[in-house]
Amino acid sequence: MKKIKLFLLILIVSFIGVKNSVSDEMRMGIEGGLVYADMRAEETAQALANASGSTVTYSYDEATWIGRLFADMPLSSEMSVEVGFFLSGSLDATYTISGASATEGYDARGVDAAAVFKSDDVFFKVGMHRSELNGNASLTIGGTKYNVSETISGTGYLVGGGLELDGSRLGLTYYSDVGGDGDSDMTMLYYGVMF
Repeated sequence: MKKIKLFLLILIVSFIGVKNSVSDEMRMGIEGGLVYADMRAEETAQALANASGSTVTYSYDEATWIGRLFADMPLSSEMSVEVGFFLSGSLDATYTISGASATEGYDARGVDAAAVFKSDDVFFKVGMHRSELNGNASLTIGGTKYNVSETISGTGYLVGGGLELDGSRLGLTYYSDVGGDGDSDMTMLYYGVMF
């Protein structure tokens, strides 16, 4: 987390300096929407059922909110470089076995950089991200609650695209290996504005 905060601080200071020197070209923006990820809750419930020999009921989130701040620096009329910071809400799952329950939740944050290719109102981007995946779990047995949390970090690639019209954009971006975990991918559906 400290590395991401330091990188974000350096990024913001750099963009302010660059924005002031080339203010006509560089654009900043904000995006918000939903992020979808497979928590594999069915697999976890089956593993709990197999281990306990009991029926396990479960419920889980399929999506949560996500926000992203970014800067876009044009290299030509058809290509630009984009750097951003994203932060998501928590995807949660609850598992219940007679007399016991367990919950787990995951949220993500990170920085990304991508080459953006534009043609008319359509854009496509490909790049990399450095992200953290934060997991929190609790287990309640006989009224006693036990908490566990873990954070992993790492890199992955991203690919996306969408439409950009009159300073706003609508798009979809796929992030692989969130937190450096090969089983943790997410898909972001968003609307954004640029200024």
